[in-house]
Amino acid sequence: MMAELLRRYSNRPDLLGPLVSALRRVNDPAQDGHETVTNIQGRTASSTYTHKILTPTQVNEIIEAYKSGATAKVLAERYDVHIQTIKKKLKKYGIRRQPT
Repeated sequence: MMAELLRRYSNRPDLLGPLVSALRRVNDPAQDGHETVTNIQGRTASSTYTHKILTPTQVNEIIEAYKSGATAKVLAERYDVHIQTIKKKLKKYGIRRQPT
């Protein structure tokens, strides 16, 4: 692939220099001018992340709890899912957002 790129750009000296620089940066990330992130805080996906599927019974419980005043955040923590999962289920079943 690199040989094909070089062949296509070989007749364009104005583009060949930037292409070679880009290829060097790709092969040596230390030259890209960006610092590496060593510490990430907050909720991030990890290799231990598992996709949790809510059962129909759990969805019904969530809907009833939400109608009774529980917040999406509290329900997400209770069922160990992301808040967006709760919001998507509520939207899917036509449950309107509670006023805050």
